[in-house]
Amino acid sequence: MSVGRTMLCTQEGPLNTISNNKDATQCAVAGRNVFKIFSIEDEEFVERMSLRVGKVNLNLSCTDVAWNPVEDHILASAATNGALVTWNLNKCSKSKQDHIFTDHKRTVNKVSFHPTEAHLLLSGSLDGTIMLFDLRKKEVSSVFRTGTDCVRDVSFSPHHYFTFMATHDNIVDLWDLRRTDKYERQFTAHNGPVFSCDWHPEDKRWIATGGRDKTIKVWDIQYRPYLEHTIQTIASIARIKWRPQRKYHIASCSQVVDFSINVWDVRRPFIPFAAFNEHKDVTTGIAWRHDPHIFLSVSKDSTLYQHVFRDAVRPADTVSPIGLALNIHGDVSHAISDKLESTETAKAGNYQSTKVPSFFRWSSLILNWTV
Repeated sequence: MSVGRTMLCTQEGPLNTISNNKDATQCAVAGRNVFKIFSIEDEEFVERMSLRVGKVNLNLSCTDVAWNPVEDHILASAATNGALVTWNLNKCSKSKQDHIFTDHKRTVNKVSFHPTEAHLLLSGSLDGTIMLFDLRKKEVSSVFRTGTDCVRDVSFSPHHYFTFMATHDNIVDLWDLRRTDKYERQFTAHNGPVFSCDWHPEDKRWIATGGRDKTIKVWDIQYRPYLEHTIQTIASIARIKWRPQRKYHIASCSQVVDFSINVWDVRRPFIPFAAFNEHKDVTTGIAWRHDPHIFLSVSKDSTLYQHVFRDAVRPADTVSPIGLALNIHGDVSHAISDKLESTETAKAGNYQSTKVPSFFRWSSLILNWTV
């Protein structure tokens, strides 16, 4: 049974990113003016340390942060000036900064550690390159050139040792670490920039992408990439994260307009399975706590939240179970849930089953108007 409660922690400035340690008992949150480590307790977030110590410069203006999934004391952060910084929490000194890589020429958008090799770190930048860093040698071991102006997201595969994914423009590339001259596969994923991608944690065939065209798409990449599911949302997608232990569920947040975090069932793409409306500005990061019922988020409203599913809003519970449509020929289509016949079921909001829609001619209706 899941433990935990909805709780928040307010910071000094907007937050851009969040990452958990390997057992999800701590999290790192970062932004332009904030970079802190928190312990996640039962009743509150407890600040363990701030990494913004010593001389403050643009190296600490974070766009992304990643916690090493193998070595729990190692982190990496990406900066707006193109720097990539590694951190060692076991250092005795007040400053935990380990090494600064300055190989990128423009803002680094994303960093990703290899799931099993602690020394391998991947980055994607506005300079159009993807770089693989060897933290043991403290140098760039490989450079992958996309031929574009901006790499938005990069992510190592949790299923295949040599494979990683990158997004740029409206394209998704699948790369092999052993080949730097050309991607292994490439396909057009969206009608506009792809801002986020995520490997399914259990199904090796599936990846998800989200973009400016306001859609989340699920792709089967086992052979030729095939579109399995499409979710249409109300705003550009900033981040997506698959829900652990729930094959068909994925969480998303938007870049503009919509401040909510929505969890979708890809089999029912027209309405969120659950919604979390705590943030007062756009959500910038989502991290699950190895538990399908608890996750963390950060936002430009300067808050860090823990969300639990028992406090979620269930949009399907309040949506109208009745549908009515009129076409240009005067035909009316009407559908009503057969669950309305049971009051208790109607209150529970389970409207998955509907009667066959009724069709009739508008001109045959007898309308009685009273004044």
